[in-house]
Amino acid sequence: MNMQFDQKTINLLKATIEKHGWIDLPAEGFSMYPFIQKGEICRFTKFNDNALKKGDILLFHTKLGQLIAHRFYRVDKGQLLLKGDTNECLDEPVLPSQVIGYLESVQKQKQMMSMHKPFASLLSKVIVGFPFSARLFRYYLRRKLGDLS
Repeated sequence: MNMQFDQKTINLLKATIEKHGWIDLPAEGFSMYPFIQKGEICRFTKFNDNALKKGDILLFHTKLGQLIAHRFYRVDKGQLLLKGDTNECLDEPVLPSQVIGYLESVQKQKQMMSMHKPFASLLSKVIVGFPFSARLFRYYLRRKLGDLS
């Protein structure tokens, strides 16, 4: 999921989560395939860095204002290292202050998938535990959709 926003909009997103407890945003792109697919609605809740665990999906903004939801891998020198499920490399390190929210659930076509359900937890463990899965997902997407660049 990758969108671009100015600082005013980013602050509005954070304020919405603070006020209502959550915000729903449509997914764009293919970086989190198959877990999140384009057009699905992602519900993000307030970020709590004390409860952060490997495999959690975080909504964050880059220094250029891109809004991205990627999976958390580890902390390095106080910065968060994240990666999209179809990406082979980690993103640029992210400061905790750049995080907007934590993925709570994804509205699929016919059902809501909670991040707290066993299937989501198992899929997360498989994805972070087997780094080669990114190549498999990317290979499948290229065959299905053509060039992804």
